[in-house]
Amino acid sequence: MSDLLKKLAAYVRSVPEPNVHVVLSQGVSGEEIMMLPSAEPKTVKSELEGRSIDGVSVGEPSVGQIAYFMDGMQRPRGPIYINSSVPMMYGYTAAAIRVRGIDKHMRKLAHLPREAIYFPYELLDWRPYHAAGMDTVDTAERGQKTDDHPLMMAERAKNKIGDIRADLERQITTKWLADFDGRDEWLLVDGSLSGDYDRYEAPNIVGVIKSHQTQYFEWEEQQNILNLKAGERSGVFIPGGRNRPAVYSWYVRLRSNDGRDVYFGLVRVEAAKCERTLDMADEISRWILAERSPLSMPDSRWDRMIYPIRDCELYLKSLAPSAAALDSMLIGLAGAAKKG
Repeated sequence: MSDLLKKLAAYVRSVPEPNVHVVLSQGVSGEEIMMLPSAEPKTVKSELEGRSIDGVSVGEPSVGQIAYFMDGMQRPRGPIYINSSVPMMYGYTAAAIRVRGIDKHMRKLAHLPREAIYFPYELLDWRPYHAAGMDTVDTAERGQKTDDHPLMMAERAKNKIGDIRADLERQITTKWLADFDGRDEWLLVDGSLSGDYDRYEAPNIVGVIKSHQTQYFEWEEQQNILNLKAGERSGVFIPGGRNRPAVYSWYVRLRSNDGRDVYFGLVRVEAAKCERTLDMADEISRWILAERSPLSMPDSRWDRMIYPIRDCELYLKSLAPSAAALDSMLIGLAGAAKKG
């Protein structure tokens, strides 16, 4: 259950003649709650490091030094309207790091959750909600006028929920880097590298990206990437179009895509931009290939998802308020308004 929504219901009951309207169809459900908002496909220029982008076998999979795994989630609900035409979105976000012990069992190392209500402070007073003990987030962009269309406000709120999730991932990763710098174990994060990895000369962190909205090469080179066979990786490159510190990156085909989509089993790997990464690209790829078993079924992304990340997702989901419980509480807000 949600403590924040309990406080919101109590607040509604305290408001004279409250008018509450809740839209349930805007929330997402099922496995979609685990993914960041999708992006439009695009192509950006990138810089090759060393040899061509052509594929090369990395050798046999080998169990390596990856022992920690990080993932995040978000669960938006709403919009909610309370005595106003300004939409508010409820958002539950969290990030977690799980550690695999010598007995192969996964255990919690850290869990960082947050639930808040998202709306533009410029159009709706945040102070009554804070006074009632609720966490709120301003969805307005600094220096920009707030959109005056309710649908645009709701969309901006959803995007902000994704930003907060990413911030939690940065926080939890930054702490791991500070606590484990100098040790042999590595952290694998689901998605692009986050945290203060650029502060370290050679941090033991690697990111695995399952989605491919961004294409980093022109069509001829891109075809070489899409033609990678299982167990092959591309050349190392520096992805363009980033607003974060530079990384080294390369593609790895985890599973054969014979008779399947060109992106089946294809992931992109990120590691710190340092000489050690260039020396270890094959070795890191072999570590990731060794994580293909057991299968992450029944997840629809099983071909690109290693099982420890699936474990992180299930762990996060077990601690989050369920979609059904949140919808029930949101429906109850109207009842709270009548009782108030």
